[in-house]
Amino acid sequence: MIVIALSAYGPYDFLGLYGNSQAVDMFLTDGESVCSIGQIYRKEIKNDQTLYFVKDAQVVTDQGTLSSTSYYFNFNSDSIPIKSKIKLKGIIAKFQEPRNQGEFNIKDYYNSIGVCFQIKEVELIDVNEPELLDYDWFYRLNKSFVNVFRCTIEVEEAGILSSISVGNKSELDPDTRNLFQGVGLAHILAVSGLHISIVCMLLYKLLRSFGVGFLISSIFAGTVAFAYGIFTGGSISSIRAIGMFLFYLLAQVLGESYDMLTAAGAMAIILLVTNPLYIRNGSFLLSFGAILSIWFIATPLNQSFMMFRKEQKNRWKLIKRNHGRMGEIAFKIINKFVDYIGGMLIFSFGINMGMFPLLVMLYHEVPTYSLILNILILPIMPLLLLFGLVGGIFGITVGVGVAYIILKPCHFLIIYMETISKFFLGLPHSKMIVGSHGFLFIVVYYLLVIILIKYKVRLFSYIGLIGLYLMWLIPINGKFEIDFLDVGQGDGIYVNSGDGIHYFIDGGSTSKSKVGEYTILPFLKYKGVSSIDYWFLSHMDEDHVSGVFELLEQDYKIENIVLSSEIPKDDTLVKLIGLAEEKGTEILYMNSGDVLGSKHLRFTCVYPNDSAAVHVSSDEEIDLNALSLCLLMEYDRDEDGVFDYSGFFGGDISAEQETIIANMGLVEDVDLLKVSHHGSRFSSDATFLESLSPKTSVISCSKGNRYGHPSLEAVERIEDVGAEIFYTMNSGQISISDEGIWSFIP
Repeated sequence: MIVIALSAYGPYDFLGLYGNSQAVDMFLTDGESVCSIGQIYRKEIKNDQTLYFVKDAQVVTDQGTLSSTSYYFNFNSDSIPIKSKIKLKGIIAKFQEPRNQGEFNIKDYYNSIGVCFQIKEVELIDVNEPELLDYDWFYRLNKSFVNVFRCTIEVEEAGILSSISVGNKSELDPDTRNLFQGVGLAHILAVSGLHISIVCMLLYKLLRSFGVGFLISSIFAGTVAFAYGIFTGGSISSIRAIGMFLFYLLAQVLGESYDMLTAAGAMAIILLVTNPLYIRNGSFLLSFGAILSIWFIATPLNQSFMMFRKEQKNRWKLIKRNHGRMGEIAFKIINKFVDYIGGMLIFSFGINMGMFPLLVMLYHEVPTYSLILNILILPIMPLLLLFGLVGGIFGITVGVGVAYIILKPCHFLIIYMETISKFFLGLPHSKMIVGSHGFLFIVVYYLLVIILIKYKVRLFSYIGLIGLYLMWLIPINGKFEIDFLDVGQGDGIYVNSGDGIHYFIDGGSTSKSKVGEYTILPFLKYKGVSSIDYWFLSHMDEDHVSGVFELLEQDYKIENIVLSSEIPKDDTLVKLIGLAEEKGTEILYMNSGDVLGSKHLRFTCVYPNDSAAVHVSSDEEIDLNALSLCLLMEYDRDEDGVFDYSGFFGGDISAEQETIIANMGLVEDVDLLKVSHHGSRFSSDATFLESLSPKTSVISCSKGNRYGHPSLEAVERIEDVGAEIFYTMNSGQISISDEGIWSFIP
């Protein structure tokens, strides 16, 4: 496992784990037409389409044939059986790698489950279905359970129950998924060890209690576990749990002791032999991370707590010996309650201690109240799971009417889960953004945790562990930096003052959907920025504001939104002001000459101003671009009154407004220029550029945009003043700091 990890995460892939992915990158071209032959090995429903996963495929292009590869394609029907051999035509769509810090690596994810690319616009040529066995039986059975849930309970509740009991997430509402993920309960929506312990272990124990022998009980329970894994889709966590359960049954049959670490290690090796890149999969890391957390942290902590409680109860018995029979009963009830609640808290705390680095690495945030929520919700999961499975079975075999009666309690259990989750999500600081932490930090953290677990003085250990736990929540101020995010066709600029104040300039896109959710917010989480103090919006065009609306709607904290005092009041602005008021965000307006900043960094509004001559009559259409808020940024590293770095950010102004700024001498000699209007040929005036004399210029735009940005004329004018030009469409995120300029894609 260590060797595989070194090859998968290290700078040199000495095992050749990425060979298939590299072959695809070299051999296939995005958008080219291909013909392919392969075998379907899995299918799932997502966004009202069926995803078919194909392995052992040959892909024929004009350049030749790529063999033994794998991919998936979407189709509007789920009628093609698993194990079918197919022939199709389509268009290659490679998985995009992240272009900004914090973005989800979709290529890494699909490679980790053995999928190299996607084929779009599929035309099926031939389908050879399997003749001997019906491999779709479990798939149809799973759909039948989902249909029973649909017919008996609310649609949203049916999606939750389908996910929990049969592992089918096709009906799960995105808002519901976000709710449970936001409070740290995403694991209840996945088939895992909890399901195996409830369904299969309960079955085994029942058989043994009725006197059935070890071998027969194990064969029956093991078969059910194996079938349940196929039935629920065979996720990594379920394969791990089922495999460990089979090791437990084997130990029972052989009369040997069962060792959890041995079983977990064996299952990890089995999974990695089938696909070594599982070691980069989040589900793999979280599933096995939970086992290690239980063994090395949660269990020792719980044992220590129980020893403490035993000593405490022995002392209390001496004190309360003369309190009579009722006193003894009350004493036992109180002790059982304290043991249960305390044990659950300690155990949950131990698992959280172990899982913290993994959660931070994957999500860059932690749910603050997950420890309490697990205690409140996990005890009802066995009931919800058993009602779901039994109700589904009776609905299929007897009728929906019987299933309705059996599944009725699920309605109240789900309402309880959602109500509790929404309550805790609404509490202050329900989610703490902690940012990315280095490998050395994580190693030191784990070493200190293990040392404290082994420490003999329990009080000191608990205080130390709580301190380590809280250490993750310390905000990261960071150093001075400017980050131009690759938002596609639009603008999104983050500025860190280096003294704890965070700024953002614009934030939108017309080429990337949900740019706030998938690009801007992940970046801010990666940086550990839990709120933006001042968010400047140059104007109200979609490519500058769409992401800001998304973040406000998702309750990301924006303290102040800063606008030009000359900004026209259109429908977009009215909507923004209303949403800001609802979320508690102040709206500030800047006039020409106004200054806003902190001790190291300040922004000065240089435009629009009274003499700009941009006023138009009421019967003319207002040019939003011409009224863009223009800012001069100045950074003073040493607080000596001398600015060490400066930059100009002009939104989408054109040459006319640039000439006004140059002629009035409002900005001179800057280090950095955010090129106006994404490099439009109508901007980047020569006089303006000579006045600013920028050393570095950044153009934010997408490849192949319909506006023709950046124009050759604008680029030539910028080059003429000697500025080095960076393009987000080529370099991805571009970062500027005291250490120099860095691009995400070299």
